[in-house]
Amino acid sequence: MAFDMKQEWSDTHVAALLSSVKDDRDWRLEVDKEGMVSLQDKTANPTGADYDTHLHCYFELWQQGTDYVGASAASDKQLVGTIANALRKNYPALEQGQFVYI
Repeated sequence: MAFDMKQEWSDTHVAALLSSVKDDRDWRLEVDKEGMVSLQDKTANPTGADYDTHLHCYFELWQQGTDYVGASAASDKQLVGTIANALRKNYPALEQGQFVYI
């Protein structure tokens, strides 16, 4: 699941994105240059600086078992709000730089 930041979106979209995966591997939230927000499996697909230059921004790696994704993360209103606020602050202009840490 992904959502487009150029369209109207809300915290509900962030919660749906978080609940669309299980906390059974390493995940990273990424925003591509077109404004699409998605979670990428970094357990099987590690990245490097060359990959990251093709992104608008990306968040820190959420390692397996840290509860940043999955159903419990999606129900954590504070976490969802923090992620949504960080997205709003960093798209379309980057406030923090390409690497977004929450």
